[in-house]
Amino acid sequence: MKKVLLSFMLGMSFLFFGAVNAEAKMYILKPKPTTPFPYRPKAPAFHPVLADIDAETGELTVLFNTAISSAEITIAQNGVVYESDNISAVYGQTFVYDMSSYDEGDYSLLIAVDGGIIAEFTISIEDE
Repeated sequence: MKKVLLSFMLGMSFLFFGAVNAEAKMYILKPKPTTPFPYRPKAPAFHPVLADIDAETGELTVLFNTAISSAEITIAQNGVVYESDNISAVYGQTFVYDMSSYDEGDYSLLIAVDGGIIAEFTISIEDE
């Protein structure tokens, strides 16, 4: 009886949350082919930069798999730059960006080192 009641309560809370959160957004990260710099990675885990986005909250995480003395992280849409950071990173360092306030649309995430793009992604923000 307790399991049935708990399942019912969880189901009802999910329905209630869905009704309240009617203007929720969905965040999708799509990798683009990048210029080999200095080499084309054989597997994503060995790429110098990885990116991930939480599909519900819009929290974008950029992880560096190598030490980089000078890199530029840019988030832009149609030529308008929303974020631009010149950073140096150590192995395993992450940078987090909150995209929850961004409007619906497609954004570009570019990571460049010495003027060369080492990673490029498209971030799509859609209303659910």
